[in-house]
Amino acid sequence: MRFTPETLKLLNAFAMRTRRSFYGIRQGAHRSQRRGHGIEFAEFRNYEAGDNPRYIDWNLFARSDKLLVKRYLEEENVALYIVIDGSRSLTHPSLREKWDLACHIAAFASYIALASQDPVTISILGGPSSPRFWSGKAFAPLTSFLTQATEAVVSPDARQLSLAEEARRAATRVSFPGICMVISDFLCPVEEVAAMLGSFRSRNMEVHAVQVLGSGDRSLPDSSDAFTVSDAETGEVRGVPLDGSSRARYEELLSAHIGRIREHCLESRMQFTTATAAGSPVGVAIDAIRRMGLFV
Repeated sequence: MRFTPETLKLLNAFAMRTRRSFYGIRQGAHRSQRRGHGIEFAEFRNYEAGDNPRYIDWNLFARSDKLLVKRYLEEENVALYIVIDGSRSLTHPSLREKWDLACHIAAFASYIALASQDPVTISILGGPSSPRFWSGKAFAPLTSFLTQATEAVVSPDARQLSLAEEARRAATRVSFPGICMVISDFLCPVEEVAAMLGSFRSRNMEVHAVQVLGSGDRSLPDSSDAFTVSDAETGEVRGVPLDGSSRARYEELLSAHIGRIREHCLESRMQFTTATAAGSPVGVAIDAIRRMGLFV
């Protein structure tokens, strides 16, 4: 994966923003749950033997005769975990536009996080998992990982995958709570989507669900003839009518499905964003980054 200087310049204008504080691994740019000697005041506590006298509020001592120590919010980094659906509904060669868009969103989010010294880890459900990447210099190895992952998972061979089980396994590898971005088309039962997202939410993570759809997912071809479809995961082949009522019914069911996922995310306090592959993935991915609410 290669990106132009103009694309990277657009990404440099973004910074990752968390909705709540986390314990970080190293010093960084985000408000931490840890109390210490940062910049923003957090609270007072009673002086204890061994405390540095310079953190005593002497003005308050003069008024109240109490020794109280000022505590401040530490600023630390926040880990970003990116999870990409590796099922055939994204990795079949005929659906490659969805996979490419998912990888571009993952790469752009990683670039923004790494620029702020936030560590990034990428897991492909049903595929490889990356090491933890640190700092802006790690962006080239990270994009190389995505390229190698593409070669490993994109295939025309039918394969069934339990996304809920793969997500559970990926969640067990989380070392520190942080931000979790789950990228998928979510074209599976809502119950499985809930279980997949719930695996990361149960690890005390701030979850952002990003739905990537292909142009063919949004609407069926405009034809009055029946045509044959093949299930990319099971290999099942069947004929499907393409009259106007069938297309309308399909779009109605898809809209209702997306609505139920959005509602579940809202009830569970998770962000939900939809992006549809159309033309170059760069512009669509940047637009998705802008609408996620995670980057400002």
